[in-house]
Amino acid sequence: MNIRSLLLLALLLPAALTATAQSRRPQVDLKCEAHGMGPLLDCTVRLRGADGQPLPGAGVTLGATMPSMPMAHTVKPVKALPTAVPGEYRGQLTLEMSGAWAIEIDLTGPVRERVVRVLMAEECDGDGRCPAPPARR
Repeated sequence: MNIRSLLLLALLLPAALTATAQSRRPQVDLKCEAHGMGPLLDCTVRLRGADGQPLPGAGVTLGATMPSMPMAHTVKPVKALPTAVPGEYRGQLTLEMSGAWAIEIDLTGPVRERVVRVLMAEECDGDGRCPAPPARR
């Protein structure tokens, strides 16, 4: 192999490895409902592999920080438990106040990954439940 071939390989190899790693990343879908005055956040995480198939057997941990006050408002992580649906996990976070929260989803097991989704958690009327939609940036 000549020097030009080695240089070309050195330039192309990192890009190829990055593309391969990104193609193996799991698909993570997060849906949460707020309720109570805390508010409490009931979250469902749906995991799919890069092939689109459900990803059972993962360890899923949920945590939360308030992006506007990261040192002041941090929620202790909780383990999300698998449901009867393959690749689906549920967990509940107790937030300190309403507002935009960064939900940290840590995955272990067949994949290792951290995914962060920013949601808007508000108090709901009465004892009702209301969706926690993505926060606008």
